[in-house]
Amino acid sequence: MQRTPRLRRSLLFVPGAEQRKLDRSRESAADLLVFDLEDSVVPDQKASARELVAERVRSGGSEGPEMAVRVNPPESAYFEADLEAVVAAGARTIMLPKSENPEGLARAAAAAARLEAKFEAPSGSVRLLALVETAAGISRVEALAGCDPRIDALCFGNADFSLDMGLPEPDPATGVLLHARCRLAVAAAAEKLAPIDGVCLAVKDADAFREEGNFALRLGFEGKLCIHPAQAEIANSIFTPTSGQIETALRVIEGWEAAVAEGRGVFALDGKMIDPPLVDIHQRVIDRARLAGVLEKA
Repeated sequence: MQRTPRLRRSLLFVPGAEQRKLDRSRESAADLLVFDLEDSVVPDQKASARELVAERVRSGGSEGPEMAVRVNPPESAYFEADLEAVVAAGARTIMLPKSENPEGLARAAAAAARLEAKFEAPSGSVRLLALVETAAGISRVEALAGCDPRIDALCFGNADFSLDMGLPEPDPATGVLLHARCRLAVAAAAEKLAPIDGVCLAVKDADAFREEGNFALRLGFEGKLCIHPAQAEIANSIFTPTSGQIETALRVIEGWEAAVAEGRGVFALDGKMIDPPLVDIHQRVIDRARLAGVLEKA
């Protein structure tokens, strides 16, 4: 049950109870739409939102962004009905909120397996995005990352984490928030999962979003959660390799192939020594550029 490489630079939350926003999401630039049945939906609208989201998934077709659903937590009274409705409708990417212990993720994975069998979907086709947004979750993030092969990504829920930590003016670039981001990114990389950074709460401040996103890129994140459609295009630009990075990566791979042909394990490029780990890093740049469509596939 291997993780299939996917481009998830921008993950846009769409309120599941709002038909207009569900319809308009078809025009989004986001790589992944996350139809939300949890925080944005009040209790007396949970059932109707579930029906709206299931219909949106059913009518989604093969064009446009990838679709995911943030269901209610596995411990909630809504989880089983949420998961069955959206998997029956064709959803194959599920975001699990409040991911804070391996047992909860294991229950969700077992439920996904039962529904695959029930609806005759391929085994392992339902994938999980673990949203880690509590102190308990960050304290166990390494265990969460490795607890089930269905997990594709670890996403950081910075707003709820800040609330849990009692941070009245959270700064994602310093203190315990920075520590949590780093720990999640490392845990994801260790298990070959995608690390996804949290939301920028300054909804209409493009510069603030860009600053957070560029910092996330330097921390090793592959994408960012978005809460406004305009943020998706910015995230896509941040997490797509630049033309300069692509050019350098192609030169490194070309130099490496020549070195191997000559029986050498290292070589010099522009006065710098290049060894296999650096080659692997530049190969990832090329692979990501191809996924993003800014470099033709070989």
